[in-house]
Amino acid sequence: MTELTIASAADAWAAAQRTRRKPLAASTIATYCDAWRSFASWAQREGRHTVADIAAADLGAWIDSLKGMADGTVLTYGHGALAICKFLADRGYLRCDLALIRLHLRDALPRAYASRAPDVPDLRHLVSFYDGELPPGEPGSRAERDRLNMLRNAALLHTLFSTGARISEVLSLNADDVRADDGSILPRAFVVGKGQRRRAVFLRAHAQRAILRYLHARHASFPHAEALFISHGPRGAGGRLGRIAAWEIVTSAAYRVADQIEREGRIREARALRSVTPHTFRHFVATWLLNEGAQLSEVSAILGHANTRITEQYYARHTDERLQELHDQFAPDPES
Repeated sequence: MTELTIASAADAWAAAQRTRRKPLAASTIATYCDAWRSFASWAQREGRHTVADIAAADLGAWIDSLKGMADGTVLTYGHGALAICKFLADRGYLRCDLALIRLHLRDALPRAYASRAPDVPDLRHLVSFYDGELPPGEPGSRAERDRLNMLRNAALLHTLFSTGARISEVLSLNADDVRADDGSILPRAFVVGKGQRRRAVFLRAHAQRAILRYLHARHASFPHAEALFISHGPRGAGGRLGRIAAWEIVTSAAYRVADQIEREGRIREARALRSVTPHTFRHFVATWLLNEGAQLSEVSAILGHANTRITEQYYARHTDERLQELHDQFAPDPES
């Protein structure tokens, strides 16, 4: 049997997934491939090049190297990498014992989080982190790439903040999905989420302005780019922005804002910001809407949940807090 490189293993697994009668969702396949690419980069630094080189403790050591990632993301990455390892073991590419890989991975992974949304920091200051605009540079120059990156990053944060959509849904948008015939930005677009459910996501004025600035600025350099959010080079110029790059855009901004407010003495707020990922915007939008009085069914529709039971289970704590406020305000007192 020919040896399979670690870098190509995810492509082999994804191709096999797509031939199954009931394959995993496209977003799940993409996430697991991102996880494996992260592991492959770590493995290359450790001198591992083929799947046969993988040792039992490697996945656990890779998980330990993922500093700064939220626990939920680390768990997802671990599960994705293990799924690909099982595929490789079933086909005889993996020489070490899969059970030992599971053992080391289980020890390294964080404890599974409860099925409740975490408390989230106020993201209203974070969303404007990239809002400044750098001066234009020559097409293809580093200065112009930096300007386009900043405008794209601003549009990405504003879109996440406005829609509460999953990062995979946001990155799947094409420019024509959000652009009207006259070039203006539409107040809503449509995405296909989990379970292939199609729904509207809503772009408020601040997101429309950020997207319009970005698309207008990039037109001269990338007039035919299809995706709404793209890479500007030097590698992959014009291609759709990947999940890892998007994650880094969000977390880099969160860490820098956290550093700033920590210097102001707001230690707890800074700690919360350092746990922010693209998915935190989704939690923020949901909890904000619920606290403002939106119905569970309405929030469920905005998030694209299969039914309201999922929304109720995940955000029960926040609705309980609102009910307590309501009770404190209107419940009768014995002496009144």
